[in-house]
Amino acid sequence: FIGMVSHELKMPATSVKGLIQLIETKTTRSGDDKSARYLKVIDGQINKLTALIDDLHDATRIEAGVLQFHDEFFPFDDLVDEIVDAMQVTTERHTIVKEGGTRKRVYGDRNRLGQVLSNLLTNAIKYSPHSDKVIVRLTSDRKTVSCSVQDFGIGIAKDEQSHIFERFYREQGQKGVTVPGLGLGLYIARGIIERYDGRIWVESEEGEGSTVSFIYPLGDDKKQHATAQAEVQPSTHERR
Repeated sequence: FIGMVSHELKMPATSVKGLIQLIETKTTRSGDDKSARYLKVIDGQINKLTALIDDLHDATRIEAGVLQFHDEFFPFDDLVDEIVDAMQVTTERHTIVKEGGTRKRVYGDRNRLGQVLSNLLTNAIKYSPHSDKVIVRLTSDRKTVSCSVQDFGIGIAKDEQSHIFERFYREQGQKGVTVPGLGLGLYIARGIIERYDGRIWVESEEGEGSTVSFIYPLGDDKKQHATAQAEVQPSTHERR
């Protein structure tokens, strides 16, 4: 039922977005900057709605075991740089700091793994409204890469930590106020990571922030041999 509803919601949302962008272009050309700003805000809200619909659809596909993946080898650090840059644009308050690197190639669905990191960063920003920094840490060994996203926000109570990867579970904020959202981001992230036999977990102290980490395997030996070697040159960001 949820899959059907999300599919039906996606079509009108896409149509509305297209119309808003068309009107925004015309108002900008006519010099009506005030209306263009309002339309840009509406477009941003439609993007949020579309993201929620996509999360609903992905969650139902994970539950049914039919979420699609398109696997390939790719440089892990380049993906992290790309997602960090994209997420930095979405927040004016927070600075996303990247520490470390892996210089590894991993095997999997690049877009899905990017979705994992985007979900972790979205949560880190959302749950640290009074902080100004989020840290992304990367490490690796011979068989895996590891990524941790640390925020300095409200933290997670001990009795909630075992539930945050459950579908539709939303952490209670300070004074019992629930932060907006469907509670699907971490559920989807866990489904993607575990599909590749990885592991994801949280460490947190209430009032002191949270760190969500995952370990992801490089890929089996046969796939590694087929693509030469796991070590790659530093990412374009590191070379600069």
